Amino acid sequence: MLSKSFLYGFVLQTLMLNLVIAMNANGQYKTIEEVRVTLTADQLTLDRFFREVQRQTPFKFSFENRDMKRNLDLSFAKKEGSVMDFLKEVSLQTELSFRQINHGIDVLKKEGNGKVLISSPDPITVSGTVTDENGQPIPGVTVSVPGSSIGTATDIDGKYSLPVPEESKLVFSFIGFASQTVEVGTRSVINIVLSEDMASLGEVVVVGYGSVKKSDLTGSIASIKSEEIKGLPVRSIAESIQGRVAGVMVNKSSGRPGSGSEIIIRGVGSINGLSPLFVVDGVISGNSPTFNPRDVESIEIIKDASAAAIYGARAAGGVVLVTTKRGSFGQKNKIQFTSNTGVRKISNTYKMLETDDYVRARNGIGDDYDLWDNPDLPNTNWFDELFETGMEQSYLLSLSGGSDKIKYYLSSGYEREEGIQKGNYWERYSIRLNADYAVSKNVTLGHQLYLAKMQQDPYTMELPWRTLPYMDVYNEDGTFAAVPPVVEFSGGNPIAELGYRHYKSRDLSVNSIFYMNWEITPGLNFKTTGSGSFASGYDDNFSEANLLRRAQTNENYSKSLNYSESYILNSTLTYDRVFGEKHDFKIMGGYEVRNSHGASLSSQATGFPVRVAESFALSTNNNKTASGGLSYGSFLSQFGRLNYIYDSKYILTANVRRDGSPKFGPQNRWGVFPSVSAGWKINEEDFFNAGFFDLLKPRISWGILGNDSALGNFLYQPSYQQVTMHSFDEVSSIGGFNSIRVVNENIKWEEIHSTNIGIDVAMLNGKITFNADYYWRNTKDMIYNLSIPLSSGIGNVNSNPSLMPVNIGSILNQGWEISSQYRNTIGDLKFSIGANLSHNENKVLDLGLPTAYIYSGGAWPLSSNSRPFITENGQPVGQLYGFIADGIIQSQEEIDGLNQAASDFAGQPAFYNHQYTGPGDLRFRDLDGDGRITAEDRTVIGNPWPKFQYGFNLYMEWKRFDLNATIIGIAGRDIMNDVKAFEQNFQQDFQSTYDIFNASYFLDNGLTDQPRLGLFDPSGTGAYIEDPSKNYRYYSTYLVEDGSYLKIKNISVGYSFPKSILDRVGMDNLRIYLSGQNLFTFTKFSGLDPEFSNDVKNHGQYNISTYPQTQLISFGLELGI
Repeated sequence: MLSKSFLYGFVLQTLMLNLVIAMNANGQYKTIEEVRVTLTADQLTLDRFFREVQRQTPFKFSFENRDMKRNLDLSFAKKEGSVMDFLKEVSLQTELSFRQINHGIDVLKKEGNGKVLISSPDPITVSGTVTDENGQPIPGVTVSVPGSSIGTATDIDGKYSLPVPEESKLVFSFIGFASQTVEVGTRSVINIVLSEDMASLGEVVVVGYGSVKKSDLTGSIASIKSEEIKGLPVRSIAESIQGRVAGVMVNKSSGRPGSGSEIIIRGVGSINGLSPLFVVDGVISGNSPTFNPRDVESIEIIKDASAAAIYGARAAGGVVLVTTKRGSFGQKNKIQFTSNTGVRKISNTYKMLETDDYVRARNGIGDDYDLWDNPDLPNTNWFDELFETGMEQSYLLSLSGGSDKIKYYLSSGYEREEGIQKGNYWERYSIRLNADYAVSKNVTLGHQLYLAKMQQDPYTMELPWRTLPYMDVYNEDGTFAAVPPVVEFSGGNPIAELGYRHYKSRDLSVNSIFYMNWEITPGLNFKTTGSGSFASGYDDNFSEANLLRRAQTNENYSKSLNYSESYILNSTLTYDRVFGEKHDFKIMGGYEVRNSHGASLSSQATGFPVRVAESFALSTNNNKTASGGLSYGSFLSQFGRLNYIYDSKYILTANVRRDGSPKFGPQNRWGVFPSVSAGWKINEEDFFNAGFFDLLKPRISWGILGNDSALGNFLYQPSYQQVTMHSFDEVSSIGGFNSIRVVNENIKWEEIHSTNIGIDVAMLNGKITFNADYYWRNTKDMIYNLSIPLSSGIGNVNSNPSLMPVNIGSILNQGWEISSQYRNTIGDLKFSIGANLSHNENKVLDLGLPTAYIYSGGAWPLSSNSRPFITENGQPVGQLYGFIADGIIQSQEEIDGLNQAASDFAGQPAFYNHQYTGPGDLRFRDLDGDGRITAEDRTVIGNPWPKFQYGFNLYMEWKRFDLNATIIGIAGRDIMNDVKAFEQNFQQDFQSTYDIFNASYFLDNGLTDQPRLGLFDPSGTGAYIEDPSKNYRYYSTYLVEDGSYLKIKNISVGYSFPKSILDRVGMDNLRIYLSGQNLFTFTKFSGLDPEFSNDVKNHGQYNISTYPQTQLISFGLELGI
């Protein structure tokens, strides 16, 4: 099989090979005596002379010493002659000698013998095979002669062939393996076995608009290679990251087919939230990439400002850099096929009441209805009816390879995920082409194209606690059953609703990238990249008329259309040079232009003469509606970076970016975002004698980032709407315009000031690595939408008050992260064990508002628009807010005593809580001491942000078997479980669960921690009404639960077939594997799954309509020929 380290470094290594594969090793070469040149002047600098010769001849100079003084002035006796003649003149005027090898001319220091020209013997052809320690061939290994331009790369079988001078040396190198240098002598066959280099400190890591050696990083950057997620059932970039990077929280938003995951890097940094920026192959992407992660070569996560500042205002929430796979120059065609097929099921369920207990409960709460006397009521398990096992399929076919001028990677994929709720599905078709063209010795062109078509039926029903167990699904004739007549039930037959609702969604996206890379001179490089992306889609929703409980007398058809386009052009100029052997400088400057626009249209109509329609022309109702909008935006940026390394020990990096945004007025349109970082390789110091350290590097960074995500474009300009107003005679009406927005021309960027202190350690030849960071971020001038009263004359009197964006206060976000890894090989066992742990907390320093808090919530008790969160000075953002539950009221005497205390305090008759409060209700703590439960008794009752998050990763290879596993977890998070507020209530269409039913204050259950079920009118009329108190539905500590969990997220077990078998059938590799996702969850949370979206919008609120998470078991195949 191909070793783990092959994919680990394949693309990065082959990019470096562009420097050594510029010639055809089997061609006919001319000597320097045969080729003639004509100089433009008889006096030239040394550098100009080299450039003239390279321009007129096929020769390319290679320099033994990069610090050679190329600005020396030279004089020539004549302007025309052979290359050899001119090299002799140069050698006489300098301390240089030359050696020709094929079309390469090595520039060397003149030796003591004073030879001007070092003769090169006739080359001999050396060939061989490069394998790993298991005898498997390694493609893409660089084979080169040091100090020359001679080089090649091994093919897919690990073979190479190269003409080299006798008595020379060959260097064999590949990322992830220890390099080897061998003497050629007179040998013509040299076979090499490379040993894995556990240190990998020379590994190249992608950073913004460039790359850097891993050991030279001064910022907090984590890297994930494609091999690390081999065989795992991940469907997105976000899922590939989950549990592998300290300080990065990834939450699967729901189990709905095609649903995404949210990524939060280093906690909450603003009241508006901070989402990471995604950059794919050097181009900024508007959203999280949606392509198959098997197309990905590496993922880098930038967590601090030192490296993120190069992206300025877009990088406030961190940066995720994605590099897709490419071919290699000189590589034979390779076909790779991967497939994954599996089944999904709901990972956890509620045990809902069966009909007998449901009737018992309804009778017990006083709902004495004749229907309950029927002994033959049906007993339907709606979980079984609504949910099923869903199939999942994923296939990817790729072709990669290259010649000496072209390299390419082509893939085509298909994915389909069926939901666990009937009728749900999501599928994607995709094509990717990555191609690079070596146009000349110093110019490379590239093109990337990605096309994807997605379609889905995302319509879902709420979970089965909004159904009746005594209701049939179908009538005897096969038609959908209607809801039996019952008081106060507003629900319906959910299977019927799925059958009468026809929903589909289609999306098409196209992304294209072109680039040119031009090495102007050695060390000076220019690169320009242009990209364009287009996306369009539509949603169709047709509802049939039906006469079931939720009667819909007319057909309803709605359709929405949307499209967007964006274009990006960026160019960089990079100068890389070493001065005096110790001073390594790299300077980069560039600019970027972005332009985007989009449009949307929504329409609706009712009344159709056919069962299902897809055309508004068929509507029999003239009451059709339509609405839409347009969006435009242009951004301009300039940026630069300086890297300086002194004596391979002291590292300094500085970045700056200047961004212009259409979201701000002219005076604040531009934002400047700098950063600086430094590192010290103590292990390189002479006084440091601890040889078992491969790397000991403390580092520090500081930077400023910007954020404008809370603003729309052009909000600094006035906006008006057409309105109809009454005239003075109060009879006729006239039209006009009024202002709907308060303009704030002084609104400016949010700024995030970030500091990071860290250390990187590698020991025992890289077998042990350790990284630790402590950081703090201060977000200033946060953007907040301030409500403007309608009395100002701004806005529509029939709508909510107008909002004006303002800059307010600051938030401190701080935490620490540690990660470690142990890798080793013991006999046939090769393994890697990784762990990470992080802590984060945030605190509002100053809101900068007239009030010291922002209360995000509505009326209480619970309602659909009520969000009980509070953000106040000195506390974390968006804490859970409500009442403290002090147990269950056990008797009427207890209530009488509470009411008496309230009356005594008020000096008149009063109620502790409500006149209908009774035994079995929750008792709340009276914080203000007035004897009554009022809004003033609310307080902070939970923190939705985890104190700790952690991950464990295990990879093992034993002989031909492999194991890959990921474990994730969080601790110290509180969840507001809205579901419990509905499980107690038989009002309208709600059911209950056995864990509530069996433990509730019901039918003499006595002491319990669960309040009573449902409520009825205590007036004696027997009417089942909605009690105004709804005691258990208050937002209180009763609904707050511990959201900590440990989850075995992914496991994969595989087997790779031996090469002896593969050779017989013409295959390069064949691996089969079995994998599982969401296999086990350990938690105290009573909901279906504690993993769900947890951002500044929902603050850890588990909603009743949350689509359940799923469990996947799948079988996979990886095949290469």
